[in-house]
Formats: sequence, structure tokens, C-alpha cells
Amino acid sequence: MVGSGKAGGRAVKAVYLVSSFFSGVFLFLAAIGIAQESSQITKEELATKLSGVEANDIYDSVVPGMYEVAVGSSVAYVTIDGRYLLQGDLFDLSNSVNLTEGRRSQARISVLEGVDSDSMIIFSPDSGDIKHTITMFTDIDCGYCRQFHRDIDKVNALGIEVRYLFYPRTGPDTESWAKADKVWCAADRVDAFNVAQLGGPVPNQSCETTPVNRHWDLGHLVGVRGTPAIYTKTGIQVGGYMPPDALLSKLDSLSK
Repeated sequence: MVGSGKAGGRAVKAVYLVSSFFSGVFLFLAAIGIAQESSQITKEELATKLSGVEANDIYDSVVPGMYEVAVGSSVAYVTIDGRYLLQGDLFDLSNSVNLTEGRRSQARISVLEGVDSDSMIIFSPDSGDIKHTITMFTDIDCGYCRQFHRDIDKVNALGIEVRYLFYPRTGPDTESWAKADKVWCAADRVDAFNVAQLGGPVPNQSCETTPVNRHWDLGHLVGVRGTPAIYTKTGIQVGGYMPPDALLSKLDSLSK
């Protein structure tokens, strides 16, 4: 019996995807082969070819014939002759390790460790017994961020310290950004944050400087695409919203 058109279409699509995958692999290997036969340029020379990249952003790749370029959590691979650039995740098939994600995690650690705790809003366990510390990019007007903060006492009771950074998804000169600024400028910013993060009124206060713009830039560096965006101390992106118990389970598994 002849299969349906829908099933046949899926089969054709699967064959196409497999074919495309191996074509990409062959092109990748061919590019490396060409580069190895060509003259190698220095990291300083390569940096001049790539906008916003400095020589210290370029590393020797584990793949012969390739450089690894990392700016924040953005990672790419360039042939040593500076001709071909490849974006995507690189896996070591001998142990199924995502090498690119490892580089991203290192970059996130560097970025997040450089944030002054005085520029954050931090909620710590009352007991002082901290099992895990997470950094969370939040938006005052984000529904899932509000859901997370409703459970902040439960999160803290599980031994999880939460270090909040502002990331108004709508960007500068918007209402969400203004709310973040006003929360920071409040006489009691923790109380103002608690009220605003749960959808309450925002104090109409202003001050000379706030860390919102800095947090926004840091979010771009670590690869924030939406909120809440949660990161561990080891630079791993946990994901978005999780209930307290699920978050603890995830953090426990990542720390093993």
C-alpha cells in the first residue's frame, strides 16, 4: 500500500535534513583542509577582519586548522587563513560534550563575577545556609518573573540565594525601563522591588545613576533572550521560570 502524501513528505524532509547535515559536515571539513594548506594569519590580523573583536577574544581551537572566537557568550569558529567563519555548536563525539557551551559558560562566569553585589537586589536564605546561588535577569513587567518572585520565600527556604539584575525586555526609554530605574531609586529598594515585581505601584522617585543600563549590557553579553533568565555560579544557563522544587532539583543535578 502506498503511504500517504503527508507521511511521504515527512520521509522526504528527513532525507533532506540528513543530506543537508552531512553536506554541511563535508563543507566544514573541506574548509579546514583548505585552511591547513593555506598560510595562517595571526590572531591580531584576524581581529582586524572581525568587527568588535580583539586579539584576546581569539583562541586556538581544539580543531586543527581553526580559531575559536568568543565575545561574551557569542562563539564562532574561523579557519586559520581567515577566510571561512562558522557559527554553531561544536561537540566532542567521543564524550558527547558540547565544547561551545563550555566556552559560553566560561564567558558568563567572567561577566557575572565582575558585577558588584551592591548593584544587585539580593534575596538570601534567612538561615544563612546557602546551597546554591543564582543570578536572574528580571523584568518588572514579566509575568513569569512575577510568578517566580511570588515564591521567593520558598526559594530562599530551599537554600537558594537569588541575585537579581534588571533586564527590561522592551529596552531603553520604555515604561518597563523607567520602572526599573524608579525601583532602584526608592528609599527602600528591596521593598519597592517586592511590590513592583508583584505588579504593585512603582514609587515615583528618581536619582542620578542606576545600574539598569549596565545590567542590560551584561544581559546581552551573557546571551539573555527573554526573562526570567537564570544562571548558575558556574555560568550554566538554567533556563526560564521553574517552580521552587524543580529549580532546586535542577541545581542539585548540575552541581554533581
